[in-house]
Amino acid sequence: MADNSVADIIRGCRRGREVAMQAFYERFHSYALSVALAYASDREDALELVNDSFLKAFGNMNAMKNEESVLPWLRKIVVNTAIDYYRKRRKQAFNVSTDVVETTLEEPYLNDNAIFAQLSAEHIITVLQQLPLPYRLVFSLYVLDGFAHREIAEQLGITESTSRSHLTEANRRLRRALASQTTINHERTGR
Repeated sequence: MADNSVADIIRGCRRGREVAMQAFYERFHSYALSVALAYASDREDALELVNDSFLKAFGNMNAMKNEESVLPWLRKIVVNTAIDYYRKRRKQAFNVSTDVVETTLEEPYLNDNAIFAQLSAEHIITVLQQLPLPYRLVFSLYVLDGFAHREIAEQLGITESTSRSHLTEANRRLRRALASQTTINHERTGR
């Protein structure tokens, strides 16, 4: 079934054909994983989110309007699965004080573009995964998926001001971590 079109694969999935479901999974697994990595703590958690997302996708295949919208449709499922996954763990996940957010930035960020140009997507995802869960979720929802603070607050059961402060803190921590990585890489290579 690997040579079939996406439309054929989706029709097969809607009919419950295992071969079609396997083809769909293989075709879109890496895309779903790339989305999940921005929300998960590590690759293992991301794979769990992906598998849960595909189960939801197979159960809701009829909800997809057309085959051209498969990527946005699947992305929404992965993001919602991540939100559901962490909503269940909200009590421990959102036990981060908003007091740690500084009102002024400590470092000058005049060289952000130069810093980020030196980093691969893999480095950035690794640093993103090291953020505490609340910061990572808010950052990913706001920056990667374009949610407004009001929507994030509703989805995660927090206030809009908490969403904003988590984003500020996530940005601060990411910049600091990414800047230190480029400094280390710069010192190693002698550039």
